[in-house]
Amino acid sequence: MNGFDFINPWMLAGLAGVSLPVLAHLLSRRKYDTVNWGAMQFLEIGRNARRRIRLEELLLLLLRMAMIAMIAIALSRPWMAGGIVNSFASKPACDVALVIDSSYSTDWRAKARTPHEEAVSWAKQLLDRLGPGETVGLVDARGTVEAKVPTLTRDRNLIRELLDTLPKPSGSSRLNDGILRGLQMVNAGTNISRHVVVVTDGQFHPWRDADEHLWLQLKELREQATVPADIWVVSTQKQQTRQSNDALDRLLLSRELTVVDFPMRIRTRLKNSGARAAANRKVYLEVDGQRLADKTLSVRIEPDGQATVEFEHRFRTPGSHVVAVSIDEDSLPGDDRSEAAVDITAALPVLLVDGSSSPDPAQSEMFFARSALSAVANPTPWVAARSVSSRSFSETNIGDAQVILLANIPRLTDEQLDTLKEFVDGGGGLGIALGDQIEQPWYNDRMYDQGAGLLPAWLEAVQSPPPGEDEKPVTVLSESLQLPWISRFQTGGDDGFLDARFSRWYSITLQPELPDEQDGVKGTNVGAANAITGKQAVSDRAPSTIEASYSNGDAFLISRQSGRGRAALMTTTLDADWTTLPARPDYVAFLHEWIFQLASGRVNRNVDTGTPLLYPIAQSEKSSDWIFISPGGNELEAIAAGDELRPLVRLDDTHQPGVYTLRKRQLDGSSTSSAKDEHFVVNFDRSESDLMPLSTEGWAELTDRNRLHQIETPEELFESLKTESSRVELWHLLLLAFLAILVGEVIMTRRLVQGGHVFVDEGVSSE
Repeated sequence: MNGFDFINPWMLAGLAGVSLPVLAHLLSRRKYDTVNWGAMQFLEIGRNARRRIRLEELLLLLLRMAMIAMIAIALSRPWMAGGIVNSFASKPACDVALVIDSSYSTDWRAKARTPHEEAVSWAKQLLDRLGPGETVGLVDARGTVEAKVPTLTRDRNLIRELLDTLPKPSGSSRLNDGILRGLQMVNAGTNISRHVVVVTDGQFHPWRDADEHLWLQLKELREQATVPADIWVVSTQKQQTRQSNDALDRLLLSRELTVVDFPMRIRTRLKNSGARAAANRKVYLEVDGQRLADKTLSVRIEPDGQATVEFEHRFRTPGSHVVAVSIDEDSLPGDDRSEAAVDITAALPVLLVDGSSSPDPAQSEMFFARSALSAVANPTPWVAARSVSSRSFSETNIGDAQVILLANIPRLTDEQLDTLKEFVDGGGGLGIALGDQIEQPWYNDRMYDQGAGLLPAWLEAVQSPPPGEDEKPVTVLSESLQLPWISRFQTGGDDGFLDARFSRWYSITLQPELPDEQDGVKGTNVGAANAITGKQAVSDRAPSTIEASYSNGDAFLISRQSGRGRAALMTTTLDADWTTLPARPDYVAFLHEWIFQLASGRVNRNVDTGTPLLYPIAQSEKSSDWIFISPGGNELEAIAAGDELRPLVRLDDTHQPGVYTLRKRQLDGSSTSSAKDEHFVVNFDRSESDLMPLSTEGWAELTDRNRLHQIETPEELFESLKTESSRVELWHLLLLAFLAILVGEVIMTRRLVQGGHVFVDEGVSSE
């Protein structure tokens, strides 16, 4: 491959300096008055001699201009690829960005050394072969890509220390992002030869997203660089067979927030890949690091199959806890354990906002809900419920409530609506039950607000079963109850949740089409101008989800994330006006499950890698009072977040998966373990549990059109620098040319001076 470019093209601006000798020559020319005298004719120079002098002066001027041009071009550091110039130079100096795959699949322990240990050893061999003036960077490609040094460095001992102190493999690999980060590092380099070297274990899954989008990004970064970088991929694993591995998927909790002695269901999947025969595996449940002897299951797993594992546990003490499901370690321990953080409280504070104006408590919209949540026979209720009327509802009576339920509220004032928005955005849960009193246009206009409001769906019209179909009543569809928090009602007993009948409900639309005011043409209203209000939709709300449906296909329960909180809509009543659900035994359990689900937005203890951790603190506390402890045991400073009314502490550095602990500092500044510690779990993508190696066809696709290059040893990398297409800098040749011109300029100047021509005025006329 032939090419030509400059490393420092902005230095070519120095070519403007070639005009300096010309200016100096013009300014030094001095005009004299001509005085003819008798002997003048004997001093006149012949015409041929005058022409020779002018040519010598012009040549001297050109030599001086060429000297400046050579210096400017040399400083711009031109380079060529291919051609005869390669014979004038040895191996060029390199800039190298090492991208180390540190995902959990590189911790495969079936051999004496893991693939990650092999990768570190390979990287050190490369460092040993770098010469003076060559620079190197290090990128850790796991979870969120992290550059271990901000820029390329010549301190190879520092890189060796960073390689030795890399955390043990964990999380999923991000080789694509690692390559892009490596290109950014070497594009800022100073040497003529630039390389990104990816050291991985040769698995297929890290490359599954290597599509045309990645190649376009690589092409764009290369085109932006003055010196295009080469990308090399090293596989530390030579096997071409798929290894057998058992793995646990991430945990699914029926709720992250619950109360003491309330049952919690913990579900996961045990999966196998690559096995040749079925096997039985023991699966264990742990709480706060303690394995529960009575919670051990024996699960049979087929080759390339999976089995659902579910536990139920009741927590006896309030506070923050960590639950884990594990299996006995195999050759890949990174996926033999799955964890989740839960928050246990004594009683969940809930505010019930009643839309009824009747003085008779039995006629109120919240009569059944209040009775279900505050049973007199229960000395330790799971929910601490308070009730207020819709007229008296305000910010002052929210108090410590974590969930607010609205039942058949006709409409709210602007101040009440703003209060609800702040409550939900701050992490609170909002449940909305409908009824015959609601003002549908107001709900669509203000509560839905073109998809930017609290209502997760557009209300269409009140529906009821067709007449004469009593033998086929409208009930909740069992198959629609798929989410963990509501799935327990899929197989309810007789006269349970699935037997409740519904006489009326609102039909809804998630993306309503409304008539345009000008021409009546219908168009999608979500994210567009509202044809009724004329306002432009601007929404940062998450998409709505139908969590349960009626047997006729209409939606029963819809919810969506809103800010840090969650808002949900029940399309029927909370009392017995439109449904027989309050008369069913499952009504109490359903209401509790729904409330705990709504409250889960305030907790958010289980996140993906790269997602910040947030925790509310008291207004009297400061962020410096708290410290985060990483899965590796390192102390990480908490950052202040939120505002004065709702202060928070935040941790952004969550690239390492595992259990994080938020701890209150002691008075002496120390951070010792405490029962009041708050726990978080950072999860990761577990698709690399399938140890499928990259096939020959896969390697061919990656290396197609020289996008990537596959090598095995550092020697192959350096040998490639001596090929016909290797790049060679030309500045040393330009400096040699400068010296040659300088010698010529000195000789020419001396010749003119010794010949006496320096005293001859070019402008002297023979006439």
